Parts: sequence; C-alpha cells; structure tokens
Amino acid sequence: MPDDVSVIDTSSILQIRRIIARQEQQGVYDKLTVLVQGNSLFFPKEVVVELERWSNPDPSSTDLPLEWVKANSHKAAKHGVPFDALKLVLEQVQEVHDPDKLGVEEADPYVLALAIHLQQQGKQVMVLTEERKDRPDKISMTTACGVLRLPCLPVHMFLRINGIWQATN
Repeated sequence: MPDDVSVIDTSSILQIRRIIARQEQQGVYDKLTVLVQGNSLFFPKEVVVELERWSNPDPSSTDLPLEWVKANSHKAAKHGVPFDALKLVLEQVQEVHDPDKLGVEEADPYVLALAIHLQQQGKQVMVLTEERKDRPDKISMTTACGVLRLPCLPVHMFLRINGIWQATN
C-alpha cells in the first residue's frame, strides 16, 4: 500500500552487517534503496550522525551501513522532525535517552518522533529496531514503540516480509 512506510533505526541498519554474509550485504542495501526511492523507507538525519560516530575508522574497508545512509539521506531524511512530535515522544518516553551517553545526541527519540509525524500524516508506520532490552534507567525502542502505540519489527523480519532476504538454516 502506498501509505505503508517504515522508519529505520541505527540498530537495524547495523544489524544487516551482523546477520547477512558480506557478499550479500550490498544487494540488501540496494533493495533498501529502492524502498527509499519509493518513499516507503525513512530515517531522521540523526541516524546519519549516529552512524558517523560509530563508523569503521579503517579506510581500507568499506563501511556499507554508513555509505548507504549517506547515499540515501537526501531522500530518506527529507522529512524534518517537527518539534511537537519530538516533544510528545520525550514527554511520554523520556527514558528512551541513554543516561550513559551524556552530551551525545541520540537518534532514538528522533526515529520515534519521525514515526509519529508520519503517522499524523495518515501513514501506516512501522518502526524497525533491534533494541529489545530494558534497563531500570533506559527503556528499549521496542518498549517506547509500545507506549507510543507504534508497531515495530526487527530488520530480519522486515527483510523477509518484503522479499529482500531470508535467513537460511
């Protein structure tokens, strides 16, 4: 459906590198690019900043996740995150901020705020995240999605549902 969109978190972009054989990764990112070009996959610009911070510093090795977000950021991050959506997220799930990362702008609240913003525009939104573990001082993205009533999936299931990739046993 044209009104079905997904917002991908940094954790899911990086998960592709963990679960998919190196020789298959470029093909997966290429298929995700098709979704970006079709206006069905988005991320906020803060995901790019977060990936740059965690990027592979070895210049002899390609950092596919970082290359992919940079190549797609113009289209995937075209929606700004309105202050009202960010405020709503932080009022309802302020524990999504990691207290161990003081002074660092995290992408999580922006991913959630972008999802809320797109939902407010009448889109059916799915958040893609790998974060499932809660701590007493920080809730996972999955829990935050539950509080905000946003459906979420891990990237491997999203890839399978969209016919992009499936794990083989």
